[in-house]
Amino acid sequence: MKLIRKFAAISTICLVFAGSDWQVAQGQQRTTSLFSTGCVRRQGMDSSQRDISIGRQAFTEISYAYDTWSPLITCRIRPAGSQARFKTLRLAFGISDDEKANKPVDINVYLDGNLAASRSLSVGEKSLLLLDVSKISSVAIEIPSNNDSEGTRISFVQALLEPISSSPGRRQ
Repeated sequence: MKLIRKFAAISTICLVFAGSDWQVAQGQQRTTSLFSTGCVRRQGMDSSQRDISIGRQAFTEISYAYDTWSPLITCRIRPAGSQARFKTLRLAFGISDDEKANKPVDINVYLDGNLAASRSLSVGEKSLLLLDVSKISSVAIEIPSNNDSEGTRISFVQALLEPISSSPGRRQ
């Protein structure tokens, strides 16, 4: 009888931890990559999966662009006539410690065609933008050319759309 109770107790504990792991995994899956929402890319921007160092911190690059080609990516995050699905855009980018940039690089972010944020970065600098996109249909990221023949690689390490919370008892 004691053996059955011990087995039941261990099984219950395992189920509790498995359930909490599943909830954590579900919470993490709720975000959506900006770059997977149906984007129009102009030359100079591509996906990646390499490890880099920015400001002496390790990151995994998910996308990159060179400023020599004036890259522009525009992503539709809400089709016309549909309800908003996303609340926040979490965009993190920087310039790797091993780049040899001669001058700072500008990165502009537009929400529905209006400039929402602009950053100027040098080698080893990073930036994190948290932008409210709850009433937005499209997001664009532009890196104007600095007319440098060498070009500087700008690394994107995070581009997540966080959903509008739909907890029970809360109105959207």
